[in-house]
Amino acid sequence: MKHKLRNTLVFMSAGLLFSGAANAVTSGPGEATLSVTNNWGSGYCASVDIANNGDANITSWTVDLNLNGSTINNLWNGNQSGTTVTPAAHNSTVAPGSSTNFGFCANGGSPASISDFSVQGGGNDNSSSASSQSSSSSSSVSSSPDNGGSNSITVQMSGTVGDESVSLEIGGQTIETWTLATGMMNYSVTTDASGELRVAFTNDSGDRDVQVDYIIVNGVTYQAEDQQDNTGAWDGECGAGSYSEMLHCTGSIGFGNPFDGSSSSSSSSSSSSSSSSAPNPGNPNFPGFFVGNITTSGSVRSDFTQYWDQITPENEGKWGSVEGTRDQYNWGPLDAIYDYARANGIPVKAHVLVWGSQRPGWIDGLSASEQRAEIEEWIRDYCDRYPETEMIDVVNEALPSHAPANYAENAFGSDWITESFRLAREHCPNAVLIYNDYNFMTWDTDAIIDMIRPAVNSGYVDALGLQAHGLYNPRVWTAQEIEDKLDQIASLGLPLYISEYDIQESNDQLQLEYMQTHFPIFYNHPDVVGITLWGYVVGATWREGTGLIQSNGQPRPAMEWLMDYLNR
Repeated sequence: MKHKLRNTLVFMSAGLLFSGAANAVTSGPGEATLSVTNNWGSGYCASVDIANNGDANITSWTVDLNLNGSTINNLWNGNQSGTTVTPAAHNSTVAPGSSTNFGFCANGGSPASISDFSVQGGGNDNSSSASSQSSSSSSSVSSSPDNGGSNSITVQMSGTVGDESVSLEIGGQTIETWTLATGMMNYSVTTDASGELRVAFTNDSGDRDVQVDYIIVNGVTYQAEDQQDNTGAWDGECGAGSYSEMLHCTGSIGFGNPFDGSSSSSSSSSSSSSSSSAPNPGNPNFPGFFVGNITTSGSVRSDFTQYWDQITPENEGKWGSVEGTRDQYNWGPLDAIYDYARANGIPVKAHVLVWGSQRPGWIDGLSASEQRAEIEEWIRDYCDRYPETEMIDVVNEALPSHAPANYAENAFGSDWITESFRLAREHCPNAVLIYNDYNFMTWDTDAIIDMIRPAVNSGYVDALGLQAHGLYNPRVWTAQEIEDKLDQIASLGLPLYISEYDIQESNDQLQLEYMQTHFPIFYNHPDVVGITLWGYVVGATWREGTGLIQSNGQPRPAMEWLMDYLNR
């Protein structure tokens, strides 16, 4: 069996910390602050915090950027249209005294600044007066009176409304109705006396699509009953397809009785891992061999599991994305990814716990003792929230010339890599713990092996992640050279994951040729246990030319070959 982990966005040049002044703009009770978190000369990454200093909820916000000649190639926790960024589905509302954020990376030009900022709501006369429809509020939940049900029920629904992803969490009693409006689609969740769970949705505009992917009730995932099997999935005139059919009308969908265990298609909310023959000193339960991918612009496309059987958050799981403000976690994007993985029975690879890039800026100014406490708190809280995480990139790019976590070295001393893995083992005992780095199979093989050997010898490291972005640039590495590198790294005695594999080639034929050369080597090497590609949609990957399908699903030749090779 094989399996591999994936790594997040990687910069092939050494990152330089940008220490320039933050750019802040106010609008009524709101304040937006842009900070450059990493600047390597030819590009940079930045974080924008939106704080609410008023006495009422900010219900939406808009940030206009002056990109100064740069081009955004990756953005998370927001939606981009030209130079304007608006909220993602989970972070439009900002409570008084709290904040949210989005981040992005860009190539070329000079670091961006905020040119304009506006908010809606906030309880301040100076805030934007633009109106928003009441149906678009994603935090307005109303429930009918308690009718005496005795079973506690917590419902989470995930799906898409038009082009917007939605993830709804509703709680209450058995005999209740909850209604939540998202966009122009009204949802209600009900359970009747027999325990039948139903989700109804009403299209107010007459031209909005809705797709309900699954529902979680008290930790168990329920997929809808299939009308094709004559189980009556749909009420009314809402089509004759399966539960994932896109609808344009009023309807209701059934999910069986969540209290007697019945469902037309149910599965445990946490997927189990199959044993691999590969050795693992810490945890023998490696996931089976997979070929996975990452999220697309912070979301999971509806066609993801058509091609891939493992998922990694591209940016959503990085510490700087989750805890941009100290002790204020933004778990929403990760929750949606884990819910999707549970519903589809695919493993998640967390990326990344300890890394010098895309870290929260506030960690650098703390004392060593405070840094130690915050690092452990971050690892503990992540593991407590997602205990079923199958794989974790614990430390990323620690080589001194790459992007080492200097704050961790300040906190723990020279053995900071081993200590980071020890903490991960303590708090995530069931996960496969991985060290991940770039140029592992090319220029820096010997240096990385020498650096990581003490941590490997400690027994806390379970596997090695080999980023695979540049096997053809600036020179083409031959098939034999790649295989020899894999053999050399495997001499450490740990399974190998091919992480962040992509081919930056706009010429279809060249991309196909590189894919046909590289992939069989990875797939058939006895020590490679999984492969994660780094994006697949043209125009939505971190490097131009690496996409494998057009946004409409039309595959490039390399994708056609790969799917045929994998029999998918």
